[in-house]
Amino acid sequence: SLDSIILNAGVALPRARKTDSGQEEMFLVNYLSNVMLSTLLLNRRIVSRNRDSKDIKPRFLFISSDSHQGSSFIDYDEFGKYIDYGVNKGISHYSYYKLILNTYATELSRRLNKDGDEVEVGVNVICPGPVHSGIIKEAPFLLRKVLGAIFWVIFRSPKKAALPVVYMSISPDYEGRTNAYQHMFKHKEMDEKVYLPEEGKKLWGKSYELWDSIDPEAEILSPKL
Repeated sequence: SLDSIILNAGVALPRARKTDSGQEEMFLVNYLSNVMLSTLLLNRRIVSRNRDSKDIKPRFLFISSDSHQGSSFIDYDEFGKYIDYGVNKGISHYSYYKLILNTYATELSRRLNKDGDEVEVGVNVICPGPVHSGIIKEAPFLLRKVLGAIFWVIFRSPKKAALPVVYMSISPDYEGRTNAYQHMFKHKEMDEKVYLPEEGKKLWGKSYELWDSIDPEAEILSPKL
């Protein structure tokens, strides 16, 4: 089974784009795909909870963004529905979906580690900071040129940005820890809404209801925790 799983699926789109399943692409990639993958890894025992106490405990590490701070509460009237948006809303939607992802990660940690004393599976979140990646490749031409110049001067290379990610995923400092958040190499708290148990519970239920509606013949849905 796997020891460390880094979930890094993410896109940033200048405008809404509908997928074949009917969801907006950024929501599906940045959030729901991470729910699906983590669920399947657990249910198929590719990530195993029941290990010998001497073994290294497995860890999930969700790649997020500190831009989630200050995003609004999750709107369940619009959750999973396709709603059109343009460039002005693209950035705020990216941050909002990261808040949803962080809320899911917190709830997953809560459910995997019910006893409170011993961590069976670490579930942590990191923002690697600004990275000079290809995430703006679909921005309008002029905006892409401007942002590209800024990225080149200010943002870190993927190689450097990966260092805190690798550290958090394998360091002994995080052995036996869960629901931790790091912004680059700095430990800090996520937005307070992420930690609300009622938000986590509701998101959990709505996420698996949505998955079921998209693929009612899915082999496995909610994790067997």
